[in-house]
Amino acid sequence: MKVYITRPPAYASSPDHVVRVLVDAPKQRVGVEMCIVFSPNPSEPVPDDGSVVQSGDKFYKVIAASEFDYELLKRSTGWADRQAWHLTFRWDVRSFTDPIPLYTYSMATKMSAPELSRTTYQNNLSVGFVVPFSDSAFEDCAVTVNINPDVNKGDCVVMGVDASEIERTDYSASAQVRELILLPGVQISAPTSCTPDAQVNVQVQVLDANDMPIEHDAEIFLEAVNGYLPKTRIKTVNGQASVPFIALGLVAGDSARVKAGFKYFSGASDVSIQIHD
Repeated sequence: MKVYITRPPAYASSPDHVVRVLVDAPKQRVGVEMCIVFSPNPSEPVPDDGSVVQSGDKFYKVIAASEFDYELLKRSTGWADRQAWHLTFRWDVRSFTDPIPLYTYSMATKMSAPELSRTTYQNNLSVGFVVPFSDSAFEDCAVTVNINPDVNKGDCVVMGVDASEIERTDYSASAQVRELILLPGVQISAPTSCTPDAQVNVQVQVLDANDMPIEHDAEIFLEAVNGYLPKTRIKTVNGQASVPFIALGLVAGDSARVKAGFKYFSGASDVSIQIHD
């Protein structure tokens, strides 16, 4: 499982802290702990029970813990292709929120993750569990961690994965990691025109994060602006699908648009069809 660490410049101010991530592959869980800096009593030994983390020459004590439970998340209504779950840490009460299905919450407003964290939760979306496809295995998911941009006031310690699976990125937010590295897209294409009441085929192709065609299948949600789609939800085969579009009730000079996306990320791609005699 890959773990991506970012230091967003817009990260809300916070005390000197360490986020400890514990990947438990056999149990298919990702534990998350928030640890805050403290000064040990020099006359007493530092506890070795896991309640203290050392980073550099500093010591941090665990003040809150949470986790992503893969099997539990799979049973929730938010589980879908192209989803990301997030834990927000509330410094005012020093606790994590329950895992938030990001794209379920942001779909109605089309807010970005930073906008959602600022306006709705007023805290940082600190740790994410990214699910590329609804059939992704635990090891094919990924973890993203946002920490303080000040290298002297924040760090991340990851346990349970090889060092080669941990990437400290130059991206300004975990949102860029999701969109540019991890999450799939979709491409829709169709003839540029058709006659009134005629039918044309609309093609759908699943893409990787680099906009390259892939054969991984997904459930694609379609919407027509003018005209008619007899199917608005399809499952691709080897990453591809074809659906009919009917220019029902349209006349010459009209235009239609067909949009394709995912359950909680609609309108990822669209195509226009002009109506001509």
